[in-house]
Amino acid sequence: MSTLETKIKRFSDFWPVYVLSHQSRANRFFHFLATLTSIVMGIVFAYTHKFVFLILMPVVSYAFAWAGHFIHEKNTPLTWTYPLYSLIADYKMFFLIISGKMQKEIVRVQSESLTRSSI
Repeated sequence: MSTLETKIKRFSDFWPVYVLSHQSRANRFFHFLATLTSIVMGIVFAYTHKFVFLILMPVVSYAFAWAGHFIHEKNTPLTWTYPLYSLIADYKMFFLIISGKMQKEIVRVQSESLTRSSI
């Protein structure tokens, strides 16, 4: 039974699945834009108090992220199954990209995944 067929109960179990679903550099770039857009729109909303920015925040952000999945990664967004974990993971990935640590994290998760599958 695959990880997605069983209900994931902890973020620590979700994170490797998320990372393996975001191996395409282009997909990660689209997610980076999505998260950056949500941050900027949140700041603009906080400054202007115009609810249009709050309403458009998820619409615009998910448009970028889902385009990354459908166009580049060719898989289904995990948001549909795990919306909260996916949101947390998007921000975690955003900060790993900014810090230059995301590629190292991908290699780590891929290595652990191969180790588990060979057991």
